[in-house]
Amino acid sequence: MIVETDSDPAVWFHMPLRDTGAEFAQWMDLQLKASALVHRRKLTWREKRRTKKFLESSAAMLRDRVEAEQAFLFGPMPPQASPLVLFTKQFACDEEHSPLHLSMLVEPDPAAGGHADTAPFVSPHFSEGLRCVRHWTRPDGGPITSIAYAWNDTARDIDLVLKGHYNDPALLKASLDAIDDFAKSIWIT
Repeated sequence: MIVETDSDPAVWFHMPLRDTGAEFAQWMDLQLKASALVHRRKLTWREKRRTKKFLESSAAMLRDRVEAEQAFLFGPMPPQASPLVLFTKQFACDEEHSPLHLSMLVEPDPAAGGHADTAPFVSPHFSEGLRCVRHWTRPDGGPITSIAYAWNDTARDIDLVLKGHYNDPALLKASLDAIDDFAKSIWIT
């Protein structure tokens, strides 16, 4: 099933995960042009190179290790910062799940450490779900924050998870309203 969004296409870009090298390179060039338009300035060659490298590695990781169904890129991140990528995963289920079950989809294993804040999250396209914001420290000592949303869609017999992580907690916090709006804008076809 495909996740659709009615979010602003100038803010949230669909990120291909299954395209060939040439198609993905073409998509990256379009994203760099879009970023330049959003920020109203020409990107430096370093910003372009760093962004391309990040997007290539993100797509490979999401496709090969995470096995994500789809991914979306948040355009307004500053060009000198890493892009924010959110991905979706769908899990088959044949019953309505409890809040405890949904929390297992969004909250990390307690042994992973860090601090997680989980709260109900209502979407106009799904029933009430959960949102979890988690803060922890990477092995190299740097901070990282993840955000995850989960819903149980009994009409389609699936659990849907929307998730991403970011290495700048302050920038993620500043973007939280836009991320919440995006999470409310998605639905399944």
